[in-house]
Amino acid sequence: MKLRMVMARAGVFLAALPAILAPRAACAQDVFLGDKLSITIGTPAGGGYDIYGRLAARHLGRFLPGNPTIVASNMPGAGSLIAANWLYNIAPKDGTAIAITQSATLFESLLGNRNAHLDATKLGWLGSLNDYTALAMVWATTPFASAQDTVRQEILVGAGGTSSDVTLWPNVLNALAGTKFKLVNGYPGTAAISLAMERGEVQGVVGDDFDSVRAGRQDWIAEKKVRFLLQLRTERHPDLPDTATGLELAKDDESRAVLRLLIERQKYGRNFIVPPGVKPEALATLRRAFAAMAKDPEFLREAERMRVTLNFVPGEVVAELVNDIHKAPRAVIERATKVLRAVDP
Repeated sequence: MKLRMVMARAGVFLAALPAILAPRAACAQDVFLGDKLSITIGTPAGGGYDIYGRLAARHLGRFLPGNPTIVASNMPGAGSLIAANWLYNIAPKDGTAIAITQSATLFESLLGNRNAHLDATKLGWLGSLNDYTALAMVWATTPFASAQDTVRQEILVGAGGTSSDVTLWPNVLNALAGTKFKLVNGYPGTAAISLAMERGEVQGVVGDDFDSVRAGRQDWIAEKKVRFLLQLRTERHPDLPDTATGLELAKDDESRAVLRLLIERQKYGRNFIVPPGVKPEALATLRRAFAAMAKDPEFLREAERMRVTLNFVPGEVVAELVNDIHKAPRAVIERATKVLRAVDP
């Protein structure tokens, strides 16, 4: 009798063994990355990339083996190109160095920028926390009210480094859609341009992100301090149904195809990346961590308090889009290169 009871208990234990060992097997897939990681933000403090980068830095460690400390720091300059080049060529390739940069910057080498020493197809894409909707917006006291005003009248807009969104987009629209944006250069980022708009130094900005405005300058929308004239998307944003897209103003089919390519490269606009050469196991660990963080209740609560919009896209999906963009027709890439290099030789 006792022998049968022992055997029965052993059978129950063996039957349950796969469930007992499953969590350990899953954990074994994770790679220990160290006690300290970094997130380098390729823009100045206070802007949209900074908000998303620091939000991730406060939470990501909880989903990585060993619960490492994650330190966020800014490395602005040349529209994030300084940070992108550093990550690609100098940063440690063990998974401990992460960056968030202006998404368009990562395609600069494809589009003829000789100062861009990187290949976006070789980066490790961890995931994007949100889409990017670049806007052309003006201060409400200006006389501009619609997309058609952008092609009828000169509008004074703040701009930054030659490779920054707020410099490239107005020049791109001038070339491909016939807009009449006149740039005032030298502002270090969107936070500085926002102050300039409030002070009346400039009338507007082209290239700031809709969700960043909603998160960081809620009063602008609530009190109707600004007007949105254009959005840089392939289709209208659900919350901006009355704001025309840049594609609607394109001069011709060729210009529209080029503008579409330039918009698509920023579709997933809050990307986190690691350098080429990071081992597949480490890349997989980081991707799982980002995916887990993106649905974590504590992370979501803080994002809601900050009014940060989240729309997570896995790194594998982002990487697929990056590869597709690099396969665009050569004529479209060459025309896009010509347009961009006229702005940033």
